[in-house]
Amino acid sequence: MNQELLDSIRQIIREEISGVKGDVSSLKGDVSSLKNDVSSLKGDVSSLKNDVAEMKPQLEENTQMLRTLLARTDNHGAMLEQLNIRVSRLEGNEKRYKKLNNDFYYHSHKVVVEIKEPVFEIDSNDHSDS
Repeated sequence: MNQELLDSIRQIIREEISGVKGDVSSLKGDVSSLKNDVSSLKGDVSSLKNDVAEMKPQLEENTQMLRTLLARTDNHGAMLEQLNIRVSRLEGNEKRYKKLNNDFYYHSHKVVVEIKEPVFEIDSNDHSDS
């Protein structure tokens, strides 16, 4: 009976091992596929690193240009504000000029000439008669 028991155990172990062998074989295929995927990902990451390395100087240059443009924009904004103030002053001056010109153009004086008897004042110091 021991032999039969051993044979049965061997048979069970063989069946289990053959299932495990199939699983191991399947796992080997999966691991091989994963290795290929990892290798492909490594290539992609390497390519991305190169792309980023190439883009980095351009990004720095663009950033510097943007900073310069922003500074110039601020400067131009201040200049535009000054121009607006000057234009406002000129517009005010023009309005005053037009008003003065209009007032001058329509300005009139009333000249009144009064005719009266002449009055001669005799100066006490004046002795021209003597």
